This record gives sequence, structure tokens and C-alpha cells, in this order.
Amino acid sequence: MNVLNKLIAVIDHINEWMGRIFGFVLIFLTFSVVYAVIMRYVFNLPVIWAMEVNCWALLLAICLGGGYTFLHGAHVKVSIIYDLLPARGRAILDLISHTTVFLICIVLVWQGGKIAWDNLINGYMSNSVWAPLLWPSKALVPIAGILLGLQCLAKWIRDWFIAVKGVELKRTAFRGEGGLRG
Repeated sequence: MNVLNKLIAVIDHINEWMGRIFGFVLIFLTFSVVYAVIMRYVFNLPVIWAMEVNCWALLLAICLGGGYTFLHGAHVKVSIIYDLLPARGRAILDLISHTTVFLICIVLVWQGGKIAWDNLINGYMSNSVWAPLLWPSKALVPIAGILLGLQCLAKWIRDWFIAVKGVELKRTAFRGEGGLRG
């Protein structure tokens, strides 16, 4: 039980820090979009790099923030019936839905890894004027699958203990789903 708590705490900490660090990419993205809009519509001087840089920044924030979002229970869910269930019922429902999420993460890592590797080996580049290599952006997909999959596994283990044993694992890193460090 102690080993599971430590493993889950490590996963929680990794995703917490990924979210904290790469959340700042959204601030950069905001300023970049505002700059591009002002340059285009106020000064009539469009910047050629803006669209691609903004897409990369958004991809970075989304891929590396998925596990953080899952850790804090911030993904979209239909909670009309879910909130009416007792803790054990919610845990059973989560076990079913998180198994599906975990399978999707396996596909993201497997297929995303194949595509990223193909892009790396063949040296594919973007068709834009900037023409960056594509493999770094493609590599974000399997990384996102790993981060989200690990967090899903941690949540699955927590829910399994609630559903089967009626015991909630001790949280060493964060209070509750959506809670901050306590």
C-alpha cells in the first residue's frame, strides 16, 4: 500500500508541475495572438510566423497539460447522475470510463510514436515559410498519452480501492480531486 501511495504521489507531482510550467505557454500564446492581430489590422503588417507559432504553443499547452487537467478533475464530464451516486458508485463509474481513457492513451502513445518516429527518420518539415521540422510537434502526442495515461492509472488505482475495498488511498500530494497542495 505504501508503494502505491508513493507511485501515485510521483505521478501527481509530475503532472502538477507539467501543468504549472506549461500553463505559462498560454500567457505567451495570448500575447502572441494579440501582437499578430494588432500588427495585421492596425498597422497592416501581417507577421508570417504567427499562425504556426501559435499552433505550436497551443499544442504544447494542450498536450503537456492534459495530465494536469485530469489530476484536478477539470475535464468535461456529465455530472447529473454522477453527483447523486455515493462514493463507491462514482468510483465504479470512473473505473469503467477511465479504462476507456487509458485504452485511448495506449493508442496515442503507439500510433503517435510511430508517426513521430517516421517524421524524425524522414526529416519532414512544415510547408510554411518558417519550415520547422515536424517531429517535435508530433512527439508531443505520445508524450501527452504517457502523461494522461499515468494520471489515469493513478486515478484508476484510487477508484479501485474505493470500489472494491471501500478505502480511500491517502493523498500525500493534493487534497481531493481538484484540490491544491494542502
